[in-house]
Amino acid sequence: MIATIENAFMKVCQDLGYEYNQKFNFPTSEYFADLLKKNGFTIDHIYDFDRPTPWKDNENGLANWMKQFFASDLELMPEKVQNEIIKKVENLTRVALWNGSEWGADYRRLRAITHI
Repeated sequence: MIATIENAFMKVCQDLGYEYNQKFNFPTSEYFADLLKKNGFTIDHIYDFDRPTPWKDNENGLANWMKQFFASDLELMPEKVQNEIIKKVENLTRVALWNGSEWGADYRRLRAITHI
């Protein structure tokens, strides 16, 4: 799910006068089930669960992730602003995503067993 990171990134960008358009999709299991049904699938089961994922590189884990997944947004900004955004996002998300030795993503997983 990484909504915690994306929401923090969006807030920091807006605070600094930059526009960020959300690019990630966080459907609920109910929304996903509706889409499947509308497209002719019969749902046997939908699994919706947390999948926390630690990142390598200790203190640099979140910064590395942001540089990869927000690259097209960050490249439009001066390097000084990029670094400021990364630090501010780290500060906003530290309580939720830092365990004292590594960063981790608050991913959620949707998995469906269906048939036509």
